[in-house]
Amino acid sequence: MSASGVVQRQLKDDWDNREYEQIISDNIKNIANFLSSFELSCRSKLAVFGSSSNQRRHPFLNMSSTAKIAKTTANAVRTVAPVKSTNHKDARLAVLQVYKEFQRLTPKFWWDFGLQDMPLGVFRAVIKKQFTKNAQLTDVRVIDRLVGETHQHMYSIRYAFYNPDHVRNYLFAENIEAKPKDFLSKFLNGKE
Repeated sequence: MSASGVVQRQLKDDWDNREYEQIISDNIKNIANFLSSFELSCRSKLAVFGSSSNQRRHPFLNMSSTAKIAKTTANAVRTVAPVKSTNHKDARLAVLQVYKEFQRLTPKFWWDFGLQDMPLGVFRAVIKKQFTKNAQLTDVRVIDRLVGETHQHMYSIRYAFYNPDHVRNYLFAENIEAKPKDFLSKFLNGKE
């Protein structure tokens, strides 16, 4: 290989690796910032606990710190950050986006899983019903979770991880009669 070919190859490799180098340098900076803040935090805590005047009040400090921790965790539980959407409008847009994407996938879905016994319009209505049954949800985290589950279902549909029977049971579970639970219902249905 000639010298110019080696240089060109090295330049190409450097060009291809520039993104990875940027990511690695950003991660190293983040780790360094975390470690320096952690060191400062540890030093300040050791200074507080190391002084002789604070050694007498050590049980009091432990009690107040546990109370603060309990209060902080209670606040953290109340204000959990959402998964993806920051507000209800973003969640609504995510639902509409996944709904449109699912409706674009519907003809392939309908054909690949052998659901031609019903017209495509009826099948689209069944898909719409699956989306509208969760229309009353207001919690953004739950909506984001359901959008993520829908993406997983679409992935499984695209790559045929489901069988046609699974699809029918999932989409038409409302049409299946519930099993009798009490004795009289079982008796009348001939189960016992």
